[in-house]
Amino acid sequence: MLHRVLSIGWACCAGPLLAAAAGCTQDHDLLARDPPSAASTSGSGGGPDATGSGATTTGAGGGAVEPPGPTELTVVNGVSDHDAIRICFLAHPDGTGAGVAPWPSAAAGLEFARAEGVEPLAPTIPEGASVRAHAIAGDLRATEGLDCAEILALAAEPGAPVVAAALPVLPASVFTEERSLLLVATGCLGGEGHTHESEKQACGDAYTIDTPTAGLVAVAMSRRTTFERVGLQVAHASAATPVVDVQLTLGQSGASGLTLAQALSFGAIAPFPPFTGLARDDLGALEQLTVETYDPIEAKVTASVPMDEILANSDVTATSIADGEGFVLVAVGAAPGTARGGFWRALTYTLLRADP
Repeated sequence: MLHRVLSIGWACCAGPLLAAAAGCTQDHDLLARDPPSAASTSGSGGGPDATGSGATTTGAGGGAVEPPGPTELTVVNGVSDHDAIRICFLAHPDGTGAGVAPWPSAAAGLEFARAEGVEPLAPTIPEGASVRAHAIAGDLRATEGLDCAEILALAAEPGAPVVAAALPVLPASVFTEERSLLLVATGCLGGEGHTHESEKQACGDAYTIDTPTAGLVAVAMSRRTTFERVGLQVAHASAATPVVDVQLTLGQSGASGLTLAQALSFGAIAPFPPFTGLARDDLGALEQLTVETYDPIEAKVTASVPMDEILANSDVTATSIADGEGFVLVAVGAAPGTARGGFWRALTYTLLRADP
């Protein structure tokens, strides 16, 4: 049995506006950062609302312009202490969840490190209103046939089979931008037995069983592509992982790593414009590639994830990686070097199409 978690968690949202102002190549502005509140066993999961500006079409990278396109939304499950989650997207501040179906529609939910598009946005995303997402985990079979109000009420009961966490508020403007949007539920939701001597390396420094670190990363993926090159960005959505450098190591003997992103912090996506230093033929056999995280100060490898594992997490197939296409690596899970154990999942990546 599980207990209900009421936490607004960490909010990190990224877009080109702040990056341009700071003169950097990381994007950080769709949502302001909001520190976690203490968990509670009563109330409605209230707390300070995290809101921010929408994305713009001009960003870092020498005034590079993001090409227009329809609003698209991809959601990734980066909650590392449960097998799967469902999400209730409720209008804020008045949405009760009555008559609102949880997403995804299948009670099995969205598995850890997996991605799924929300298409069309309505009715899953309330139109013309700010949105507060609630992440639900645990025995998701208990949520089958229930609407969001019923699920949240169930999670509030003593000994409930599920936990629920209210995530930060997204302003309505986020969902009207002509951008390819990525939302990642992050951190840990907690639950019965979710405590361990290494829990902070798994869930973030603020984590305890009474103060979970469920949060939200929201970024805009770049649609910019280059003919005869593969475009790559990296999104940092591991709540327990510090600032890192991310490199791609090719399979050729003696090949050195190619830097994809430097000093990448939690909630950021980089670089902008995307890395386009390699053609598909340059990548060689994909099963021989690895994505490595580095400590930017000590310049040593802290984690190495094989591309085989990344593709297994992803709906992107090896044959679909081609010149003229753009992709995003999303980091989720525990801190680099923290082996899977206890109740969490180790650091891994999933691979997304930047323009699904």
